[in-house]
Amino acid sequence: MKQVLFYFVILIAIIGLVLNLDAFIFSFVRMAISFIIFAGIIYAIYYFFFLTEDQRKYKRAQRKYKRAQRKYKRQNRKRK
Repeated sequence: MKQVLFYFVILIAIIGLVLNLDAFIFSFVRMAISFIIFAGIIYAIYYFFFLTEDQRKYKRAQRKYKRAQRKYKRQNRKRK
């Protein structure tokens, strides 16, 4: 009887932990999404209000160059 009661208590504890873990995962995902949105807003403010037009053009050119380099490397890998 004691052993049955012991396993019943353990079962209830495991169910409670699983339900609590579910709530923790959802809160963690919500926090991560909020952080991503917050970081995006900060980057947008930095990009549009603090960078000059020449600096924005330079950043765009850098991204375009990096994209072209990745494409070039990918094409060379396929040829080998």
